[in-house]
Amino acid sequence: MLMAYKVDKKMKKVWVVEDDPGIREIIGMLLEDEGYEVSLFENASQFNMALRSQPNHIDAMVMDVMLPDGNGIHLCHKVKSSESFNNVPVLMMSANTTFCDVERFCRADDFIPKPFNIDEMAKKVSRLMA
Repeated sequence: MLMAYKVDKKMKKVWVVEDDPGIREIIGMLLEDEGYEVSLFENASQFNMALRSQPNHIDAMVMDVMLPDGNGIHLCHKVKSSESFNNVPVLMMSANTTFCDVERFCRADDFIPKPFNIDEMAKKVSRLMA
């Protein structure tokens, strides 16, 4: 039964926006190990370009708040305000912001503080797509 669960998740796509290469790589490996198809973006520009050019189905997004060329809260607001992606669940993460701060400016579905526990990250992403 567990194997069927893993196979079912294999089709789910997660987009991750994180500027720190080490954290981005860890999240990517973690989510791939959980059976997700993962696309990684190092900044807001790459994410926005992909959002415009690849209007494929996305099952969840994980976004850092502080990015070198933008703000994850603004990206979340853009996603949640768009007709195409407003139902995509978004998990925000930050070392400097709280969920209350994030909720005031965008409709993120969940939040995880940095540094995060990788098991908790995996659980939150799984819950977003349940």
